[in-house]
Amino acid sequence: MGTEERYEYNEVTLLSPFAVGVPGKRTFFLAMGEKNSWLRIWLEKENLQALALAIEQLLFSLSQEGISLPKAAKSSEPSDDTPSGLPSAELEIVQMTLGYEEGKAIIELLVRGTGSSEQNPSEVYCRASLAQLRELRSQAARLCAAGRPLCPLCGGPIDPAGHNCPKLN
Repeated sequence: MGTEERYEYNEVTLLSPFAVGVPGKRTFFLAMGEKNSWLRIWLEKENLQALALAIEQLLFSLSQEGISLPKAAKSSEPSDDTPSGLPSAELEIVQMTLGYEEGKAIIELLVRGTGSSEQNPSEVYCRASLAQLRELRSQAARLCAAGRPLCPLCGGPIDPAGHNCPKLN
């Protein structure tokens, strides 16, 4: 399977998750690239949660191998990672890969144009510092946790109007 286009950021300066809308109707995206030249990569909340978990597992594995990891940020203040202007492209996640090479985290994404079912997806390649990766994990966890509360019985989301729990039926 060939690819249509490749977006490459060897030293990414912008790597942040965002949500648009109200809980229960939010859509999620990653802003990736540089402040003035960036990609908007749409993904599902579950994809963002999976990415945060994969980052946590990668950081744990690296610490077990004796690789020095950056300290966690002391402040939960949002960083100045807000992109400016319109994105260079809007893409949708097809597949994510996370790795580590030569002191840098490697994020590789298989993506397609928004609303497209094209046969040859594009690729996004991003090299980020471990500190950026840790911050991405923290931001993603906060963003996902800010949604609707989960039912303690069934794990389904509880809407403001209530919740019909299948475990109570």
